[in-house]
Amino acid sequence: MDSFFNLVIVSGAIAGSSTGLLGVYIVGMRMPFIGVCISHAAMAGSVFAALMGFNPISGAIAVSVVTSMSLATIHPSNARLDINVGLAILFSLMLGLTFLGIGLEQGSRTEMLGLLWGSLLFVRAKTVLLMGTLGLALVIFTVVFNKELKAILFSRSLAAATGVHQGFVYCFFLALCGITLAVNLHAIGGLMIFSLITNPAAAAYQICRGHKSVVIASTLLGALSAVGGFLVSFYCNLPTGACIVVLSTIFFGLAAAYRIIMGKND
Repeated sequence: MDSFFNLVIVSGAIAGSSTGLLGVYIVGMRMPFIGVCISHAAMAGSVFAALMGFNPISGAIAVSVVTSMSLATIHPSNARLDINVGLAILFSLMLGLTFLGIGLEQGSRTEMLGLLWGSLLFVRAKTVLLMGTLGLALVIFTVVFNKELKAILFSRSLAAATGVHQGFVYCFFLALCGITLAVNLHAIGGLMIFSLITNPAAAAYQICRGHKSVVIASTLLGALSAVGGFLVSFYCNLPTGACIVVLSTIFFGLAAAYRIIMGKND
């Protein structure tokens, strides 16, 4: 029991910190819809992989990476297609494919429907190892390309004009985003993982100054949301995903209240 409990805690901490770190850049780019779009792409890939008898995680990674990389073709200077419009189109497609795949399943749909909500309780040691490896890769990427990522956060167009290799870094970031969300999908769930991308980062931006402090705060808040949500659900016999969402939202509410109370309007 202790080893199982520890495994769940570790998986929650990795999932929450990874998505919290991703959220710093996704929220900073003013494109939080990327998270929900890619997570639904991962769900669609997982569902159709299961239908065809393949590994659901492999299908989730493949479709989410293709979807995330396609977003890199939409440049902010394109006046005819805004990035958020492109995200909305891809999201609607992936949502439709997800429920189409679920509808095509003739047997039990419990496992497929579980992708919507996720469950830390059914995480496996191999999955945790993969989550940890990808989390480490994400940290290394953000450290190595720290200058480029901060330039992209400010403006992709200006970054390109000043000679920053923003295209390569942006594509690489989106690919990592797709893989990370796909691997964490089964633990957190497609409908829940969006909150761990948005809420911790949004809270960190409320209370922190400076990029480094935002990164640290968002990563810690993401981990606390996932682990704390699981503990609340475990001891109170409540749905895990819902507890994670509510707790991450409470953290944001507290951060926003702190900013108002302290009169930090800049």
